[in-house]
Amino acid sequence: MFKKLLMKEEKFFAYLNEMSGHILQAATLLNELLVKFENIGEYKSKIRLIEHDADRVSTKIFTELNETFVTPIDREDIFSLVQALDNIVDSIDVISNRIFIYRVKTKIEFGPQLSEVLLSQAKIIADVILNLRDYKNSSKMLVAIRNLESEGDTIYQHAITQLFENEKDAIELVKKKDVLKFFERAIDRAQKVSIVCESILIKNT
Repeated sequence: MFKKLLMKEEKFFAYLNEMSGHILQAATLLNELLVKFENIGEYKSKIRLIEHDADRVSTKIFTELNETFVTPIDREDIFSLVQALDNIVDSIDVISNRIFIYRVKTKIEFGPQLSEVLLSQAKIIADVILNLRDYKNSSKMLVAIRNLESEGDTIYQHAITQLFENEKDAIELVKKKDVLKFFERAIDRAQKVSIVCESILIKNT
């Protein structure tokens, strides 16, 4: 019986690690897209496949939650964490899709910097999930995610200011402004993961 419960616990953590891995993959591709700004359709398609994979993992977790009596952490916390992780992948998918369907003509100024912030958050999130039971180290990493969110806010505000100052094409301005807005949302959603994880840490220490 104990062995069976332990296997269930390990399965949940394995699924969560898989989810965080999908975030890291998608964030890496998005960063490459914003830096190179070429083969946008290919990047968009690759990110969409990762988003579908993340959805499948989240569905597996929700199914396990419904079928498991005892969970390694509160089932409400697992549910909230999975939703928060999935939302990041969804945001990355939206960003790449908007760039593609809007046919944005030129590089988005400060787009690479924002994608770098998001990628840094994704790397830390992957470490946090991997070490979710190592409460001391996880706590330090959560602070780093919040600091990156503040950095992202500063870059976003500067990006919007520069966009209105430098972009002469009104249609391109609207397109890029919308993409930048979704970058801000993605970075905020990464911070949401840190909030959920912090709640889990508090309950389990």
